[in-house]
Amino acid sequence: MRIFISILILILNLESLTKADEISEFEIEGISIGDSVLDYYSKNQINNFSKQFYPSSDDYQGVEISKFKSSIDFSIYDSITLNWKKNDKKMKIVAVSGIKLFPNNLSECLKERDEIALEIKSILQFANEERYEMNYGDLHDSISYAIDLKIKTGSIRIWCTDWDEKTEKENNWQDDLNVSLDTNEFIFWLDNVAYE
Repeated sequence: MRIFISILILILNLESLTKADEISEFEIEGISIGDSVLDYYSKNQINNFSKQFYPSSDDYQGVEISKFKSSIDFSIYDSITLNWKKNDKKMKIVAVSGIKLFPNNLSECLKERDEIALEIKSILQFANEERYEMNYGDLHDSISYAIDLKIKTGSIRIWCTDWDEKTEKENNWQDDLNVSLDTNEFIFWLDNVAYE
């Protein structure tokens, strides 16, 4: 009987470990992939949030929600973004990200990025890690330092963006840390359709 109980406990523990590799098991400010946006915000509230713009396609919609406009108290991030398929009446979340401001403090941002990546990797059973830099802006003067942790159902991207002075002034932006949970389908659309 003891052997059976020990095996059962081992199996249950292994099952809970494998769940850590499902993108829907992670949360940002209590929100997960697969949740409905409408579980957190009314359509009226959603219409008043900053819209996400994708120049080549409107297959997906998204909003950025400042902690000052949110009916949910954010404990970590200054704002979050939520994305869903355009024609999905349930507004099922396919991507959620948290944004934390680090005004002119890239070194602290990179330190926190690395701490977050280490913490997430410690609970993942399998993840392919990729580190890279991306340039933005007209002159490619803004740069992001990214870590992607790819798992079977999506990707967790953690990055710091060091915006150039012109972009910061024109958009009233600040250097920031982003943590993003994305489904594979949304990532494919972002990489191949949204900005083509």
